This record gives sequence, structure tokens and C-alpha cells, in this order.
Amino acid sequence: MIRMLVKYKDRTIKEFALDRIDTLSIGRNPNHHLVIDNYAVSGNHAVILKEGNRFILKDTNSKNGTFLNGYTVEQAILKNGDIITIGKHTLVFLDRGRSRPRPEQGGLKTSGLPGDPGPDHTMFMDTEVYRRMLAESGDIPEIPKTRAYVAFLAGGNGRLDLEKSMITIGRTHRCDIVIGGFFSFLAGDPAAAISKTPQHHYISCVSGWIKPKVNGQIVRGPVRLKDMDIIKIGVVVLQYASEGPASS
Repeated sequence: MIRMLVKYKDRTIKEFALDRIDTLSIGRNPNHHLVIDNYAVSGNHAVILKEGNRFILKDTNSKNGTFLNGYTVEQAILKNGDIITIGKHTLVFLDRGRSRPRPEQGGLKTSGLPGDPGPDHTMFMDTEVYRRMLAESGDIPEIPKTRAYVAFLAGGNGRLDLEKSMITIGRTHRCDIVIGGFFSFLAGDPAAAISKTPQHHYISCVSGWIKPKVNGQIVRGPVRLKDMDIIKIGVVVLQYASEGPASS
């Protein structure tokens, strides 16, 4: 049986039997098979298509991107244990009838569709991601996750642990981090979001005239954060830090 588990905050909230349908559409619009009512999700975000005996994930020009095993993709053939991240939700592809990917020379290579060769359609997953894929399907215990946080350098005090699937930054108190200052009305609500995937954190622009910057470079699409990166948006200046695996 080929299944797609839909998870939110580590809880399975829905399940689809993919071998019984040809298309699984995903988005914020209510006419989709999987409706995710979250501002970070586009109206028409992604689709999973059945072609022969394989299933293909396609991003349908979403604003914040579709992540497969921690990497943004436009389209890719799904394999047993693959983890898809859309907004705050995680989708786990399980195909018990097929062998699992095996690590080769420290990584896994998943080719893009025929006619789309090249690095833009190829993903490389390290050993940690492979173990997480197995853990999602219940074959091995989950491994410790990396702790990360942002520390205020300006526009706030202290630090904020990045434990949630998504941290929002914007002009109102509905956001996790509030942008103050005279020109804060130009910021979106939210203006930016920091998303957590199984392997990394990404920041992306959401709305408004004030755009986030990472190390002085304007952010538009999702940008992967690295240890000690400086994030600036309006009067708020943050430093991203990763503490390594948490102790169990």
C-alpha cells in the first residue's frame, strides 16, 4: 500500500491512499484534496501525480517553495520515506512495496524527471537526512535534533529558540517577532518567516515593502540559514545560531 501521511507538530492528522488516486492537489484553496489553511501556503501550492508505477511531486509556482528532504524542488520522483515540507505541515511518502534508498558515498542521489537533467533537478541527502527518513517510517528511533535560535542584536532583547515549524516576523503582535520603529507600517504582517525543515532553517520574504536581508543581501525566495548569519529586517537585527544536537 502506498500512503501519504500528513503531520502537524509531530502528530499524524490525515492519511491518503495514493495507489487509489491519480492526483493529490495541495494548497490553501478549499477545492484541493489536501487543504492547508496557512498564510505561508499558496492557493495552488503543489501536486503529487501518479504516472505509471511512480509518483511525482511538482511545485505549482508556490511563493514560499516546496521542500523535499530539506531542499527546495520544482519536481522530483518520490521514493519510500521521502519527507515533504509545506508551510507548517510535513508529508511522509511511504511505499512498503519498494526498496528504500541506500546511501552511496555519503549521500543519496535522486534524479529529476527525464528531460530535466542538471543540478537544478538533483537532490543530495546526507546520512542524517537518510536516518530521519527511516525514523519517520518507524524503522529506527528518531535521532536528536539540532537546537537553533536567533539572538537579538537590535530591535529586541534576549533570544528566541526556533522550536516551532515556522517563526514569523512582522509589524503586529500576531507575529512571533515584532518590528518596531517609525517605518514599521511598511512591513508586512508577516514580513518574513523562518521555516524549519528536518535538516535546516530557511528564511523567506512574505509581504510588505520592508524586505529581510541576510548578511546584507536581500531575501526574496527561501534562503538557507547558516550558523552566525546576520538577519536584518527594519530595526530588528538578529543573529542565527545552531547549538548542535540536543541531548536526549
